[in-house]
Amino acid sequence: MTAFLPSGYITLEQAVERIGEHLMPHQWLGHEVDLLRRDSSVTEGRTAGGERATTVDTQVGRLNRAVNHLLHALVVADVKAVVADEGGGIDAFPPSLWARPGIRAAFRSKELPVEVRVALEGHKAGAAKRWILIPELELRGALKRIAERQALSDVGSELRAWLATKIEEVAAEKPPTKKRTWTEAQSAFGTRLSYRTFDQVWRATVPDAWRRSLRARHTKPAE
Repeated sequence: MTAFLPSGYITLEQAVERIGEHLMPHQWLGHEVDLLRRDSSVTEGRTAGGERATTVDTQVGRLNRAVNHLLHALVVADVKAVVADEGGGIDAFPPSLWARPGIRAAFRSKELPVEVRVALEGHKAGAAKRWILIPELELRGALKRIAERQALSDVGSELRAWLATKIEEVAAEKPPTKKRTWTEAQSAFGTRLSYRTFDQVWRATVPDAWRRSLRARHTKPAE
């Protein structure tokens, strides 16, 4: 923890904790972040450019997944961090610095490690700043977007199963139109399902016969 934690901000450690709880609600035990101060494996062998698949069967694996997810969000500025000093001064932390080698050390230090202090030189956020903080609203927004993406993924999977059942039911009958199927899907899934998701799943799921039937209906009659 920092000696000075302004209202509306949380530490990197707290942000990792919340992301871990959100991503792995059934596996996250609550003491994974203790490894940030004891196990250097969370700062080794990882890149900042994206979230790698990581096992959740181990404490280190769960911690790495949460750290990777937050680091990626910081790199792409989906979450924007700040740096603070003891007097309450706050500046934006340059997102580009999250892609620098050695930046992961910031996750396992109570204060800015030397690598980060050196990287800050030449930026408006000077090396006098001592802690990296995350605005709570920034993190809440990121967690909401994670939930929305998960919901889209879930409804897509449900739609594929729903379409598969429908395909079996009408196998020996005339294929329904895409418009009719969309209307039925709206009734089945409500506002959870967007037309964009429906269209993507439709294209990837329905058999060629359904698409040929649709093209035939839109073919201009010969003159």
